[in-house]
Amino acid sequence: MQDRETKTFFGGTARSQDATLGGLAGAAPIEHTGTRTAFLRRVYGWMFAGILATCFGGAIAVKSGMAESMLSWGWFPRIVLLLTWVFLPAAVMKVRQTPTWNVVAFAGYAAFTGFVLSTIIYLAIFLAERNGSHGGTYLLSAGGLTLAAFGALSAYAWFSKRDFSFLRGMLVVGSVVLLGAVLISFFVASSALFVAISAFGVLLMSGFVLYDTQKVLRTVPDGEHVAGAMTLFLDFVMLFIYVLNLVLAIAGGGRRN
Repeated sequence: MQDRETKTFFGGTARSQDATLGGLAGAAPIEHTGTRTAFLRRVYGWMFAGILATCFGGAIAVKSGMAESMLSWGWFPRIVLLLTWVFLPAAVMKVRQTPTWNVVAFAGYAAFTGFVLSTIIYLAIFLAERNGSHGGTYLLSAGGLTLAAFGALSAYAWFSKRDFSFLRGMLVVGSVVLLGAVLISFFVASSALFVAISAFGVLLMSGFVLYDTQKVLRTVPDGEHVAGAMTLFLDFVMLFIYVLNLVLAIAGGGRRN
């Protein structure tokens, strides 16, 4: 890996869609029944299967050299790829009730996510090795922090009697602000902006985890566990991106390489 100035696709990105599953307003309290508990297990099972597919897609892109070549792309193909990834879930959700195809679409999107994330994965490995650490050090650190935070927030949303529907408006506004900041970051190279985007992204996605976990539990029918998995998968991946960005900012002395 050459020691050169690089830019990943992710100074961060905004979560573009609300999983098309409706809001929480007026929804009944969560019922901790055996049926919903079994549904929750399927949702998280599929979600983690998607994360494995993402790891597989990212590994292929890094090992094949595609991730390194993507770092030299100009701003236009970067934005096209980013917007494709952001809006593609809407198409995946259209087949969420179609057996087999819902799984194929989810798995394909998860693998594509790994391809999109491969640039930041490549950079994390590069910085770790340059700093004398194992290549996977920063990835494992960010992954562990993300898993702990996601698990704690999901458990709180599951067991809490609070209604998180009030977060909807703030999350929508926050997503628009974040997306605007991300687009600006493609043209303005600023370490302070990078760190600010990452920190705000962590807070925003923490709110999404609370809101979406409760929404999935309250509004998604038992047979649509793939749809629920897709929603929480997006939250997990986005939270991971921003946590990893902060880890890399600290590792690089606040400098975006």
